[in-house]
Amino acid sequence: MTTDADVRNLTGRMQSGAIRTPALVDEYYTRCIPFYREFLGNHWHTGYYRADEPIGPQDQLRMEQRIAASAGMSSDCYVLDVGCGMGGPACHLARITGARIRGLTPNATQLALARNLALEQGVSEQVAFDRGDAGALPYPDNAFDVVLFFESPCHFPDRPQFFREAHRVLKPGGRLAGEDWLAADGLSATDTERFIRPICETWAIPDLGSCTSYASGMTAAGLRVDEEVDLRAEMALLRGFIVDPSDRDEVREEMERTADPIRRIIMEGLLRLGEGAAAGAFTLGRFLAVKTPNA
Repeated sequence: MTTDADVRNLTGRMQSGAIRTPALVDEYYTRCIPFYREFLGNHWHTGYYRADEPIGPQDQLRMEQRIAASAGMSSDCYVLDVGCGMGGPACHLARITGARIRGLTPNATQLALARNLALEQGVSEQVAFDRGDAGALPYPDNAFDVVLFFESPCHFPDRPQFFREAHRVLKPGGRLAGEDWLAADGLSATDTERFIRPICETWAIPDLGSCTSYASGMTAAGLRVDEEVDLRAEMALLRGFIVDPSDRDEVREEMERTADPIRRIIMEGLLRLGEGAAAGAFTLGRFLAVKTPNA
């Protein structure tokens, strides 16, 4: 059982900068699995929200469909989902596109749960999962038609290396497509310290990049960036975060009643995300980049 002392130790290391070690991120995610499943089910990412519809699980599925459509996923595609979590997106996209998909996670517990999910959903002949590092993808060159990410690179200690690895494993003409948590472009040092640093400390993130830095990293890796979208321009982003004062008060009251320290950390993290999003300091970005045939 996780104790307050365990959490103090974990958060202390997160805030000290030790968060950059893969072992700490792995520990964080292992401890958080029950609560991520409570809040997010099998799809560990933000939704694609519409202003005129109630919020629900369909928003996460819509985000996956949006990314898959941008990448042109079909039954002819061999796809890699990097940072696959519980495997929800891989299983969902395999069913709706017919693609063959491999998911990759560094976490042994997530790996076992993802493999079980594929069996439960009847897609185990189409979807497989591996354990490995995003900075050293355990696959040969020119192997995949599409590489996907759903809010995983923000946790990687070396995102430029991941972009280089994505370029390596993509076939010529292959696509890198995904969405991630970002700091808004042009953010001041004051706002970065006020809004972004607390998010990073709570969510096991080394630092948040921006739309510009992601696109630059992909370009430097040899990819052609075709889409670089701040999702505030494309969907009702604030609907996915706790920004209403009364909702924030409810979360704080629940935090006071919550016995489990990890659950309190996650709820504090949700409040920090809402604060950053409401201030315009935190956002989401969507990307599509292509390995050109002569790359």
